[in-house]
Amino acid sequence: MNKKWISIIILVIGAFIAFYFYNKYNSAPTIDFNKLSLSDLDGKPVKFSDFKGKKLIVGFSASWCPNCLEEMREINAIKDKELSDVEVVIISDEPLETIVAWKERKGYPFTYLMLNAGFNDIGIFSIPTSYVVNTKLEVKKETVGYIDWKDASTVEHLKKLME
Repeated sequence: MNKKWISIIILVIGAFIAFYFYNKYNSAPTIDFNKLSLSDLDGKPVKFSDFKGKKLIVGFSASWCPNCLEEMREINAIKDKELSDVEVVIISDEPLETIVAWKERKGYPFTYLMLNAGFNDIGIFSIPTSYVVNTKLEVKKETVGYIDWKDASTVEHLKKLME
């Protein structure tokens, strides 16, 4: 085989590898929220169907994640005004004690839940990973990475998706 064909084969293989990792770490997985095993801060099971009828921002986050913390700070800053009819649900795979301490430390009016599995087990490989969910519990938008909640047009767009 000549060098030209070897180079082409290496480039094609490299492109496939790059595509695989891009999709793994930059694409939000399709999640059946009804199949998630979740617990509230008292350790009691929570069904995602309990949120039916509510507009939701569901964030898969962790107490140690700088982008998660920044996004939560920004959501909290606009919660009373622009997102007053939206429930913010933070899901973490950290131990219950860590999540409780995190909620107490921040004092945000969000619903914190513990995922009774690891993020990797449900296909989440990067955080924050956020889902905008309408009142019928239909996912209308999923995003991996930081969302700029200071941008009024972004907030308006995401609110319309929840209708």
